Amino acid sequence: MPSPTTILLVEGARPAVSLAPLLESKGYHVTRASNGREAVNRLRSEAPALVVVDCTTLHTDGLKICVDLRAHVDSLSIVLVVRAETDTDQITCADSILARPFTPRKLLNRIARLLPNSTGEVLTRGNFTLNIGSRCLWIGKTENHLTPMQTRLLEAFMRHPDEVLTRKYLMQNVWKTDYTGDTRTIEVHIRWLRKIVEADPGKPRLVQTIRGVGYRLKFP
Repeated sequence: MPSPTTILLVEGARPAVSLAPLLESKGYHVTRASNGREAVNRLRSEAPALVVVDCTTLHTDGLKICVDLRAHVDSLSIVLVVRAETDTDQITCADSILARPFTPRKLLNRIARLLPNSTGEVLTRGNFTLNIGSRCLWIGKTENHLTPMQTRLLEAFMRHPDEVLTRKYLMQNVWKTDYTGDTRTIEVHIRWLRKIVEADPGKPRLVQTIRGVGYRLKFP
């Protein structure tokens, strides 16, 4: 029998309602942490497939924990649980954001979409090979594991090789929103993408900024 998928759940030591029983009832192996330091230690020892950070139960800054976890494993999938009044447009560290209240089904569906699949459509452009299902990118012989958002962003570029993709197009087709008032989320993910594909991210040759328009990926 395959081992159950491990989810790291970061929530307060005594939450009013823990998400652990729900996740365990669906067959996930849940390992828990109640603060940032413990979460990073669990990340190193457990190698979870996904992290759920429940900011609503924490006494510390859940967003900082999210950023710290991403800094240790940038390909990590993170679901952030926040309060309904939180300004989610400014949150760039998570792959998915759920505002309370939400149904158990919504959380489980969101997790299922973020977990990697062993198989999936494969795109090849130049010496880039992307397996969309497993979120694995090969550049020549080098393997890279991507987050769901990084995968969707790279997929958009690979389906439109050498084309300029506008910021509006990326927000609508990658982030699935018509909101274009703040494009810092795109800029952050472009920076992360450059760290993966560029020999010198500070002097990018492949992921090009087209000033005032958007971005283009030139495949080697």
